[in-house]
Amino acid sequence: MTYEKKQEKNKLVFNITVEANEFKEFLDRALESIAKEVEIKGFRKGHAPLNIVKQNIDPSLVLSKGVEDCISNKWFEILNKENIEAICQPNIEVLKMAEGNPLEFKAEVEVLPEVKLPDYKKLASEVKDGEIKVEEKEYEDAISWLLSSRAKFFQKDGAAEKGDLIEITYTAKDLDGGKEKKDRFILGKGHYIDGLEEKLLGLKREDEKEIEVVSPENEKKKIVLNIKVDSVQEMETPELNDEFAKGVGFENVKKLEESIRNGLQKEKEMAEKQRKRTEILEKIVKSSKLEAPQPLIEREVDVLLQNLKNRTSYELQMTFDEYLKQIQKTEDQVRKEFEKIAEERVKGFLVLHEIEKKENINVSSEEINKRIEELAAEYPDKNKAKEEMMNSNVKYYIEDELRRDKIFNILGC
Repeated sequence: MTYEKKQEKNKLVFNITVEANEFKEFLDRALESIAKEVEIKGFRKGHAPLNIVKQNIDPSLVLSKGVEDCISNKWFEILNKENIEAICQPNIEVLKMAEGNPLEFKAEVEVLPEVKLPDYKKLASEVKDGEIKVEEKEYEDAISWLLSSRAKFFQKDGAAEKGDLIEITYTAKDLDGGKEKKDRFILGKGHYIDGLEEKLLGLKREDEKEIEVVSPENEKKKIVLNIKVDSVQEMETPELNDEFAKGVGFENVKKLEESIRNGLQKEKEMAEKQRKRTEILEKIVKSSKLEAPQPLIEREVDVLLQNLKNRTSYELQMTFDEYLKQIQKTEDQVRKEFEKIAEERVKGFLVLHEIEKKENINVSSEEINKRIEELAAEYPDKNKAKEEMMNSNVKYYIEDELRRDKIFNILGC
């Protein structure tokens, strides 16, 4: 095989020639493959001599498969030899194909663009650490949530008050097409429909009422909810004492409080680490010279859109079409809105990838296995968890995470 290569901006163009004798090997293998599936009178399926098979089938079948296999094989060779960072499948054009002659074809492929980096270590050093402090209110809120999560509820016939758990069924002509919906929440904790909670105070079980509230879809619009109270329950939270602490797996209250404070501290540290990394990357991207390829932007838009569809289904419990009706937009409009976010993400990836190459960063299989061991240790069945991680895409996510950590360690974060 011989080939000529030329670059056109972010595109590589190859003119490739596979000599006749080499091409013939692929044609011969194609004939053998087809022969295994062909039924010819007088022979068992797949057992007819190749010369007989060749006489009884359309020659274009062999030529077509031979060309396809040859191109796939030779293109893979070129990818490895040239170390091409392709961002999409190549566009292939067959220029000449005939049995007994060389195969000639052209391959065009988009590759990662050139990235001109600034002094990224200097820029990273300019991003300062933020203060990490756990406020007492954050600790109190965490304790309150923990106690509430272990609360007991008792039906009450009296009027609903703040702190009660209320369950309602409601409909609204201007909300979700008038579908009947159910909801349950603690009064006084805040609800996504503004003004609803205050108007439920004082209602009892079995009460029905029309309530006018602000639409959750349009703050300038009022809607009427037809509400029926299914249940009002008084909430009784446990006391924070040693007995409670033992019930949630701690030796005493002191140990429980230490664990909560340490957990909040770690959350703050992780959030600050992520904030600093984001700021560092944004500074480097802003000072770099690069263009985000459209195929990568489109691919990232697809990811963002699919994530939105998943959240719509699992968190909002509605179809994506229903969600689009609520926000009064088309899918194309949503895709358009995602383009800027996708472009910035692609630029961030390209910058990190270029730093990775410049710093010669690699992740070994030993490092991946060690991280999998650490993660698997957190599961009840460690061996099963480890096996699942090794045999799934989780392994590749871990590799990406380790690689990113090494990059940011070089950047001082």
